[in-house]
Amino acid sequence: MNPVFLTYAGPPLIGAFIGYLTNKIAIKMLFRPLKPWRVLGLRLPMTPGVIPAKRHELAENIGIMVGEHLLTARDIGTALSMEPFQDHLHSLVEERVSLVLTSDLGSLVSLVPEKFRPYAKVGLRTLKYKLKDGLRSYFAGNSFKDLFAAAVSEHLAQYGRKELNSLISRNDRLRFYNFFDSLLERLLQSERLEEHLARYIENYMQEAALEGRPVGDLLPEPFIELLLQILKEQTPGLVERLAAMIGDPKIRGRIIQAVLDGIDHFLSNLGPMAAMAKGFIDRDDLDTKIRDYLVDHEEELEAWLQSDEVQREFARILVQQARKLLRTPVGDILARLDDQQLAGIYHALAEQLLAVLKTRGAVEALSLLLRESLEDMFGQGRLAMEEITGRLFPDAQGVEIKKTIIRELTVALQSTQSRRLIGRLVDRMVDTLAERPLGILARLMPVGIQKGIADYIVLNANKMLLHEVPGLVKSLNISRLVTDKVDSLDLLRLEGLLLSIMEEQFKYINLFGAILGFLIGLINLALLQL
Repeated sequence: MNPVFLTYAGPPLIGAFIGYLTNKIAIKMLFRPLKPWRVLGLRLPMTPGVIPAKRHELAENIGIMVGEHLLTARDIGTALSMEPFQDHLHSLVEERVSLVLTSDLGSLVSLVPEKFRPYAKVGLRTLKYKLKDGLRSYFAGNSFKDLFAAAVSEHLAQYGRKELNSLISRNDRLRFYNFFDSLLERLLQSERLEEHLARYIENYMQEAALEGRPVGDLLPEPFIELLLQILKEQTPGLVERLAAMIGDPKIRGRIIQAVLDGIDHFLSNLGPMAAMAKGFIDRDDLDTKIRDYLVDHEEELEAWLQSDEVQREFARILVQQARKLLRTPVGDILARLDDQQLAGIYHALAEQLLAVLKTRGAVEALSLLLRESLEDMFGQGRLAMEEITGRLFPDAQGVEIKKTIIRELTVALQSTQSRRLIGRLVDRMVDTLAERPLGILARLMPVGIQKGIADYIVLNANKMLLHEVPGLVKSLNISRLVTDKVDSLDLLRLEGLLLSIMEEQFKYINLFGAILGFLIGLINLALLQL
């Protein structure tokens, strides 16, 4: 080999080789040896390598770098707000929502995993208890009373402004009238009605007697006038029958006996003269003479009785006696009769009244009268309900009835039976909802609502992420995670990881060492030539 070449090329080449080899060894000594080397019990310097010896400090530095500088909460929040992540999140949520809504879902209980179903049943029982307790407490409170009273009042006012025809048609009212007709017929056929009616007449008469009312007050004035008019009109017939009765031997004998009894009564009132007067009168002879007189003058008596003057007088006497009877206090008449007689009279009156009322004509007349009276009161159904109510319950009665309705409804809703009913309804409602299959929810929801659900989930997910990211990052303690992960890596794997990242840079470091050694060799050569 040319000595000149070795003289001049040797130092730079040797310097380059030394520089390259030195850097190569230095880089290698970053990772090797993996464990300390010992000679005669003494650890050789630079063993183990720098990274194996300082791996924990390296892991901590890497963790701090990543957790506090490379992967902060702000960086993560910014990344979550970027469009790629948002598009992916929205797509993922829509896919999951669509999967749930298009699935044929079973009951709520069946959707709960088997191992959690006992807890679900406990939750349902708790829900029932809370609902029932809440409803009962609400119904028992004053706020419910006020709200319920206002609602009922409002509904009653709304119904009050409506016409009867808009609520109950004429045909419906006719059906009600027909029902009332059948009810009236059954009532009139009741065996106890006569007893009730007789008792009512008895109470009515007793009250009239206690009040000192005359008989005429118990009868309508038109009926009294009609009764007196009938007496006047029937007087000729009565007198004619009386005249005919005089010709009857039995009636004639009674008349004679009455005349004789009247004479005896008159003579008895004469005092000391009575015995003497009776001695001059032969009772049998007087009987014969009166009988012969009646027989001989029968036609004259009949003609006299049928005369206009006698009939007018007879009619006057009948009317006078009738008016006298009408002015008689009811108590005086009742006092003349014993309890058995009065009971018979009351039952007879009740029987006669019922006999009249039970006739087909009377029932039809009562039914027709009821229908026409009610329809007239209702204005043929054109009147408003509040006006009809005002006619049925004038003045303050309507207001009091309204208050009573609200009060009774409130008491009914707050009663023990209502609370039990509400409890059963809540139990049945919750059980039905829990056991009823949900089916395919997408069939029940418009597309817009489905999209709205997805948008709502995305919106709340973003709010939750942005709000909770700082806390999540802090609780994750990324620095510690990275430190522990790096510290737990196998040294060879850590070496491979670092070399995969910096292998190219290490190559250039080796080349730089060779160049630097080459330059040092040139400088050294130049110095030797001086």
